[in-house]
Amino acid sequence: MQISQIQEETFKAFMAEYKGHCHYLHDPLYYDYISKTQETHLLGLYEDDALVGVSMLSATSVLKRYRLFTSHTGPLIQPFSNERLQFFLKEIDDHVKKHHAVKLIHSPYMIYQMRDNDGEIVESPKNNHEIIDIYINQGYSHNGFTKQLVTDELLRHQAVLDLNKDEEQLIKDMDSKTRYNTRASEQMGLKLRYLDEDEYDKFIQIYKDTEERIGFDPVSGEKIKNLLHALKERTYLTLSYINLDEYLEQLNGELGELTAEYEEMQKKIDSGNGTKRMKGRVNEVKDLLGNKEKRIKKIQNVKEEYGTVIELSAAMYYYNNHEMVYLFSGSYPEHSMFMGTNFTTWQMIKKAKELGAERFNFFGLTGDFTEQSKDYGVFKFKKGYNTFIEELPGTFEKVFNKPAYKLAQKLNRI
Repeated sequence: MQISQIQEETFKAFMAEYKGHCHYLHDPLYYDYISKTQETHLLGLYEDDALVGVSMLSATSVLKRYRLFTSHTGPLIQPFSNERLQFFLKEIDDHVKKHHAVKLIHSPYMIYQMRDNDGEIVESPKNNHEIIDIYINQGYSHNGFTKQLVTDELLRHQAVLDLNKDEEQLIKDMDSKTRYNTRASEQMGLKLRYLDEDEYDKFIQIYKDTEERIGFDPVSGEKIKNLLHALKERTYLTLSYINLDEYLEQLNGELGELTAEYEEMQKKIDSGNGTKRMKGRVNEVKDLLGNKEKRIKKIQNVKEEYGTVIELSAAMYYYNNHEMVYLFSGSYPEHSMFMGTNFTTWQMIKKAKELGAERFNFFGLTGDFTEQSKDYGVFKFKKGYNTFIEELPGTFEKVFNKPAYKLAQKLNRI
């Protein structure tokens, strides 16, 4: 095996065929974005003249002469093996040392171990505990098995839905509440549209309002907007909404059908031709009529207060050859009765299947699966889709020039 610097075209050709784990930070679109503002290096791992791995590095200047490097959740290797990873890491280290690295940070987008839907560790051929030792033996320090957001690091746990099933089975596999909410949102006639570039601020406002209300760790609006611009060709920015005139028309139609059924049965019962089963059904329909009338009244009140078209939720999704990732979302709590988030999630799961993705990645979880965790509600929502959980190894750092690094820290340049 050997490595060499590669051209942008070679990197992008590899990524076009790559089907393994790939974070958006290693996407060619992100390379196009970051290479305009930072020093970037593209390395290729070759075996018998075949390109089997790539590494995208970016560097920021420290004390003018030195560089702080990050590997953007890489390297990426296909097919993956620990032997290839170990060799690649050593060669990456040699490369950055030649370019005056003061420090290199890796947050590999690789599986450390698998967990079930409840967060319990399970035996799996995907488990790879050796990854930790590979980095440590190469001289890296491990930032630990974190269970909270650490600024500038990836969350170590992500809930993933296997899409290698038909839609009927995916619905069947949901828990009862998620399945009910999904079906109910479709029956209400919710709609979904994609937001244009001139509506990015609308999305960011919805997300930031939700972030503050729920207590999410803050993500700057500028960062989100930069991501939207950088990944535009591989993102969907969604807005769910409902037209209350159309929904009221639907409800009134259903009310008319129930009324006709009730009157017909009651007529037969009054004439002595009603069956025992019919007598039971007429009481059931009577209750349904009452509920339908209450629903119509409630929707009329919502329309009077908020207008005809009600915006419900917004979300950002990124996709590549391997998966669709649910990155950010926000919603209006006053309209939770319409279940816009459930509707959007199901529509985008179907979109991911349409694109040929094998996974729908609900993305970050802290890894604290107890009811006391601050993201327990988020965990329960993701769990409802019958996801499994991938635990990533975390972040590793290696200092190559300790005197320069300590000086930079003292001067607050890191």
